[in-house]
Order: sequence, then structure tokens, then C-alpha cells
Amino acid sequence: MPEGWATGETFSQARVPRWSAQRAPRHRGAAERRVVGGVDSALGELECAAYSVLTCVGASTGEERTLLLTCAAPPALKNGRGPGGAGCSRSPCAFAAAEVPRGLRHVAFTPRLLRRPPAPGALRPSPFPHPALHGLHRLARALLFPAYWTLDQLLGCCAPTARPMSLGRLRLAARGGAALLLLLLVGLPLALPGLLLWLWLQVWRRPFCYRPPPLCWAPPAPWRPPAEPGRCFAFLTADLCLLPHGLARFNNLPHSQRRAEAIGAALLAGLRPALYRAADCTQPWPRAPRGALVASLPVGLDFVCLQEVFDLRAARRLVNRLAPNLGPVLYDVGTFGLQPGPHLKLLGSGLLLASRYPLLRAAFRCFPHARGEDALASKGLLSAQAQLGCLDGRRIVGFLHCTHLQAPAEDGPLRSKQLTLLLDWAEQFEAQSDQSGEVVAFSVLLGNLNFDNCSKDHALEQEHELFNRFQDPCRLGTRQEQPWALGTVLSTSVLHHSVACSPEMLRRALEQEKGRHLYLAGHPCRSRRAKPWRGRRLDYITYRGVPGGLLRPEVEQVTFSTALAGLTDHLVVGLQLRVSASS
Repeated sequence: MPEGWATGETFSQARVPRWSAQRAPRHRGAAERRVVGGVDSALGELECAAYSVLTCVGASTGEERTLLLTCAAPPALKNGRGPGGAGCSRSPCAFAAAEVPRGLRHVAFTPRLLRRPPAPGALRPSPFPHPALHGLHRLARALLFPAYWTLDQLLGCCAPTARPMSLGRLRLAARGGAALLLLLLVGLPLALPGLLLWLWLQVWRRPFCYRPPPLCWAPPAPWRPPAEPGRCFAFLTADLCLLPHGLARFNNLPHSQRRAEAIGAALLAGLRPALYRAADCTQPWPRAPRGALVASLPVGLDFVCLQEVFDLRAARRLVNRLAPNLGPVLYDVGTFGLQPGPHLKLLGSGLLLASRYPLLRAAFRCFPHARGEDALASKGLLSAQAQLGCLDGRRIVGFLHCTHLQAPAEDGPLRSKQLTLLLDWAEQFEAQSDQSGEVVAFSVLLGNLNFDNCSKDHALEQEHELFNRFQDPCRLGTRQEQPWALGTVLSTSVLHHSVACSPEMLRRALEQEKGRHLYLAGHPCRSRRAKPWRGRRLDYITYRGVPGGLLRPEVEQVTFSTALAGLTDHLVVGLQLRVSASS
């Protein structure tokens, strides 16, 4: 894709390399059309390709000029179906040539897919550099799966239950456990070579998978200040507890696959209103309370960051929902196998990032220190750069940094070290943008930081340098919260109560002091709670702009959502930023 790309732009030969017009492969089924004696509307049809090439030849000079054309309307509007729907892959898409220079008599319209040699660090679907390695990785997973599934079910049998079991159910559980042990022994001869192959392949594996959007994906119109003075961007973070089934039962949240399907459907319902419009802030924003407790997901989501998506099958269910309806997705994030320490990483970071805007590059860094059960997971920082638009010929970009810190409450010093590391890594990732002269709209750090702003036990994290570099809209100071801020962790013992399973009923309950005491979790080491009790806020969305930069981000609204009630043990947190040109 040419440098300085922005959706909807027309490029002259000076901006489109000649090789991309001459050597780009022609899309299957595309036809070339030549118009002699003038230029007509130059409309052509292309099957869901994103770009097309128009070659104009001067009538007298013979000079060629190449124009890059983009889709005049989203393909889904052409056939009346949403992206990814039936018929999407073959829907015709009209392309129009604008501002064809005078004196050009011969026009060749060639629908093509422009391709560039992949840049270092460019996003590619497979996490492996060669298809053979990817195939071997799938084989290793297939060999491991029988033993993995059996062990997962055995762990589920050991999880505590909310109600005491009868003698008959105990006998049935014992027989089931014996059968699972037998299956585990049968699967071990396959699992051992599969494990060795899997460990060997991690040397070549990139630390994330990338799902590109479908060809018929229609990204938002590029932001072009000052023609469009400001634009709103909506962010969402949620901890989903999508662990393997056996581990999830210890959090009173079984059936990870069913929950993943339900969560995907809920996210999809929140995405639909924003499919064919960019979040527009040209009109004055109706001033509302900065914080709101709602029973639905925020509409018009642009960036979605999810944590604890450890189960790969559950992750794929979410990806299959998000990629066709939102945009590119990064998932299965983490460095597996033997890592320096030494540590054996059997689980990924659990991070998943989806974007409505094109992603330019991404990187993941694993925290070098971990303790307890977190040592088995590859927790770290996932950083991504998204392209938002163009200003004075320079690309407008935004940065997203997603993380999930060490979980146990007593590990404050370790969390503080992880915060210091992720700040350094974020600075290093963003420094590449400074060198290329890009305009930065925002830098957002979001995720589950596993400490609150109300407990004295977390003083080390509460006073960290993080809050000098990033702004937390819910925070007034150390152990001082906004009056509308709310805790995001639910009590696991009441997750299946009728109120806790209904988004609207849970929202009403959390508006009352009594309901917050009942449904919001307290500190694990203390029973005494502050008055009034607002809960423990572990999920954060922080942001910053560039001091003295051309663009300035401002908070429009923060939302705490109960939309995933009964599906996870955390509330969903949303942030809407308005970015405008600095005065």
C-alpha cells in the first residue's frame, strides 16, 4: 500500500509507485476497459477489491499518469447486506475516477489489488514465517488436544460447587473422573511428541495472530482536519474470564465456549449502529455527565481490548464475530514455551485487540518476572498503531497499549515493576512514529491493572509514574475517585443470581448502596469496606496526547456497562475521546 495512504484519496503518479500499477496482480474476473475520444464516467465493477488503477495516456504527448481509485460506496450498501454476510465475496462495487486531468484522451480502467513488498514488522495472518511451520504447528496442537481436553475436564471435576453434592452425584463424579484418567493415559503417547514439537516451533512463532478484515470490509472515511475539525473515538475494555473450562469453573464461570458465543453476540449488537458511519464530532456534543452506568454496550465502538481470552477456541469464536463486523483483530497473543527465567509459558497473555481502523504495525513484549499461577501465562504489553487519517500530507495515527498485570493482591512490588516496564516499552514503540513525521492523535493504555485506587495496600501502584504520563478520567488523585466512578469487579459468589444475570436488573442494583455491597467484590484481604462503597476499580482506560502537538484529545464520556452480566465477573468500561486540532 503506498506511503501516505488514506481511504478515499486519489493519488497521482508521483504518489503511486509505477511498479504497483504495472506489476500488481489483476483481480480474478476483473475486466480492463479503454475509452477513446474522451473520458466518460470511468465506472467499473470489481468483486470486493479495495483499490483499482486508472491509467490515463496524453492525447499528444503520450505521457502516462496513474490514478488510484477507491470504492465509491461500501459493498454492503450495494447489495443490502452487512460485511461478511452471504454474497459479500461477490458483491459488485462501483469505482469512479475523480478529477481526471485535461488533455488525457485514452483511459484504461484496470481493477487491481495493489500490493507492496511486506515491510519489516508488517502484519501477516500467520504467526509463522513459512506455511510449513504453520502446518507443523497445527499438527502439534492436534496431537496435544486429546490430553489437553481430558485434563481440562478433570480440573473441572475438582472445582468447588455452589451447592453440596448428593451421594448419587458424588458416585457419578467419581466414575467420570476414573474414565477421564483412563482417557488421559491413552492420550499421553500422542501428547508427548506433540509437546516437544510445539515447544520447538515456538522459536519461530511471532507473538500474536492477525486476522485481516474481509475484502468487502469498508473502513471509516479518513479523518482530514481542518475540513473535519474533530472526531470522536470510542474505546472498550473488558475482562472476560475465558479460561479453559476447568480453570474457569474455579471462578464460578463454566462453559467458556457458550459464554464466548454469547459475548460475541453482545459485542456485535453494540457494533452494528456504527458499521457505515464514522464517529463524527463536527456537531456540538450534548454535554452529559462524564460518567454513566448503562445496561448496554456503548455504540460506535472503534477499538475493543479484551483480557483473559486464554482459551484459543473461545478466542476464535470472538474473532469470527469481530473481524467481519469491526475490522482487523490481533489474538492468541503471547510468547509460549521456554522463556528466560526460566519459565514455561503454557498460556498466552489472554489479550485480544480489534480495531475499526486499519492497523499498521503491532508488537508484544512479555513481562520477564511473574509469580505463582501467573508464571504459566505470558502476560505483557500488546502495542498497536492504527491509521486514522491525513493532515497536511502527513499520516494521522493513534496508539493502543493493552495489558493485564500480575493478579495476586500481595504482589504490589511486582506490579509496580511491570508498570515501569510497560511505560518504557510504550515509549519505544511510539518513538518510531516520531522518526517518520506522523501526527499522533492519541495514545491509550487500557486493560486490567489488578490494583484499585481505594486500598492502602496498593499505595505503591497508586503513586506510580504511570499517572503522571497518562490521564485517568476516573481518578482525582491518590485514593480519590470521581463521584461517578464505579468498581468493576463483581463478587463471584453471586454471579448466577437472577439479578446478576440481567443487565438491566444489575444496573439498577448497582445504583443503590445496598446493591453495590451485595454484587461488587471487596478487598480479598479485608472485610471492612469504605462508606459509601463504590467497589474496586481494576479495569482502566487511560490516555494522553502529544504535548504541544497538532491534535488534542479530550474526554467526552466514561461508561460502566452491565451488558455482559452473567457472562463474566467484570463490568465493561468504555471511553469516548474527542480529538480536535490544537488552538
